[in-house]
Amino acid sequence: MDFIKRTLGIAVSALLLTSFASCGSGSSSGSESATKKNLVGDIGGNVDESVYGAHMVQHLQDSEYVINTEVDARFVTDDEAKLLAKYIAAIGNKDGSLMEQALYPAALKFVIEKNNCKTADEYVAILHNQLGQFMNKEGEKYTDYSFDYVVVEQYATDEDIDFGRYDEIVFDADPDAKITDRKRLSVDAIDNQQGSRSINYRMGGYIDVYIYTINGKPYVLS
Repeated sequence: MDFIKRTLGIAVSALLLTSFASCGSGSSSGSESATKKNLVGDIGGNVDESVYGAHMVQHLQDSEYVINTEVDARFVTDDEAKLLAKYIAAIGNKDGSLMEQALYPAALKFVIEKNNCKTADEYVAILHNQLGQFMNKEGEKYTDYSFDYVVVEQYATDEDIDFGRYDEIVFDADPDAKITDRKRLSVDAIDNQQGSRSINYRMGGYIDVYIYTINGKPYVLS
């Protein structure tokens, strides 16, 4: 996974937005406690109701959800799930307007400038093309992709991992910002138009998406 981490980190390295760069194996790339938090059942089939994944809810694509989205709604709010859907759809569809709706404005401005882009569309195209290298197997004819389904497989909070570098991003942009919630969502996204290609299957890991609630409003940071 080190090669994937280095390659997919190019587009976001300037801001340390490591959504692609931190993709891990099927288990969380965070601490041991974060991994345990997402083990829903044991070998005997007993379900731990207190952990993420015990009660998954599917939101079908409609006027509010731009792609089909599956989460454990006890841990991920509707507004956060909608943001996640926009973020993943933005990358899959090279849609800068969706990225502008999902990403924290200061973070978006920074990565646009650091990647020598002029618009969100140009920046999203970089992410799309970087990920496209791994959505196609070596030796096969390249086919473009778009995502129509995203599922949050794992969940972590500041009780599990250190969010310090993301806090710095926020406070550098707005020293008076009030952060009331932080979470990391490890997600898989699926392109059903090309033989059900998924990020986890093609890359061997999930994308980590960091969502913050800042001044009362949720934003994606990466």
